[in-house]
Amino acid sequence: MGSANTARPRGSLWARLVDAFHGRDTAAPAVPPNSLEWRVDPDTETWWYKPPGAPAGFQEIQALAPDGYDFARLVWQACETCRLGIIVKIRVTEPWQRHGYGSRMVRFALRGRDGYNWTTTPQSEDARAFFPALTLSTGVAFPRQAHRCEHMRAGEARHFERAQPIDPPPR
Repeated sequence: MGSANTARPRGSLWARLVDAFHGRDTAAPAVPPNSLEWRVDPDTETWWYKPPGAPAGFQEIQALAPDGYDFARLVWQACETCRLGIIVKIRVTEPWQRHGYGSRMVRFALRGRDGYNWTTTPQSEDARAFFPALTLSTGVAFPRQAHRCEHMRAGEARHFERAQPIDPPPR
């Protein structure tokens, strides 16, 4: 049979108790967490940026869990000519909310765009609380009156350049 220190295959509670009594290993096998069981751990996430495929086109930034699930995503457009920006979509999945991911992504989009006028598309209840708080921390207003210039409308097709890994935006 097996050695005295080897645990039997996972079975009934009784079998595990007997194994524990005899000093056999009863530890559950290591299983990496999936996104449904996720605990926020900034050391295990990866960040990706998708540059626009056209001037004033859509851009995207994502934060991914180790299993590839994109738990945070921001899609926006910015026109250098008209100095306009629009937040098209922002999403942070529940376990990761209120850990600064949304703010970090929006600050990434604002980088190098001082003096731009920003708007958002119609906002969810969470966003109606998020954007005023973001305005206080950034000084940038985000009214929910989606405004796109002609250059943004020309770049509306969601064509991105190839996604590239990036360092996480600063907290």
